[in-house]
Amino acid sequence: MNENSLLRLFPAPHEERALEGLYLDDPIAHPGSDDTPFVYTNFVSSLDGRIALENPRTGRRSAPPAITNPRDWRLFQELAARADALIVSAAFVRGLAEGSSHEKLPLGRDPAFSDLHDWRKQRGMPPQPAMVILSRTLDVSVAERCRSLRRPVYFAVGNDVSQDDAGAVEATGARILIAGKGRHVEGRALINGLGREGFRRIYSIAGPRVLHTLLQDGVLHRLYLTHYHRLLGGTSFDTLLEGDPLDPPPSLVPRSLYFDAGVAGSAGQVFAAYDIA
Repeated sequence: MNENSLLRLFPAPHEERALEGLYLDDPIAHPGSDDTPFVYTNFVSSLDGRIALENPRTGRRSAPPAITNPRDWRLFQELAARADALIVSAAFVRGLAEGSSHEKLPLGRDPAFSDLHDWRKQRGMPPQPAMVILSRTLDVSVAERCRSLRRPVYFAVGNDVSQDDAGAVEATGARILIAGKGRHVEGRALINGLGREGFRRIYSIAGPRVLHTLLQDGVLHRLYLTHYHRLLGGTSFDTLLEGDPLDPPPSLVPRSLYFDAGVAGSAGQVFAAYDIA
């Protein structure tokens, strides 16, 4: 198997597959229907379940360098290329405002991703997916800085928001999407609202709390999960899911599984995709 290939483990038959284009070819829509929003998300995790560790210098949690890698990052970008809209957290946007996350917002500017920009252009899609920011409050200064992103920006909030702040945010060109009661965004109201805006493929790149919100309301359809073959430990970390117990707990049906031995200096990683039953 060459370094640019993956080995498909599931479904059978086992065969080699190129890394690039893997998720561009994956059907991301409801069978027989392109009119209902399809919601998907993606995480990379160590084998002991860490998706983020605390930085001792800043006190903030972020994806550990020990498990992040260009091959997983390529597939992250491919999933973004498929999207009409990206769901992000307010914390992520604060990172954008401070300049620490700007290059992490797909689609990336790296020439390595020029084929993904071409892929969208050939299909008549906008250059970038819209950005949907989940927040309990409206931060006008963040909205001002989002002007430079050159993509539609939405703030999804509950209905308990200041009308003055809403007006100031809309004056920057961002739009307000009321998606819940009180201060909290609700998963079903969020996806229904985005559907009314015409978005059909919705990619959540937010964290474990947002994942819980989407699962709790039964609006997530697929989980892409990279299992990086390392154990990290640590006492301050994020795992895949955070929140109250889900009742009933959702079942995940394996969709695909690929082994990637091409990561330099490691035992490899597995790219898995699961449909929510």
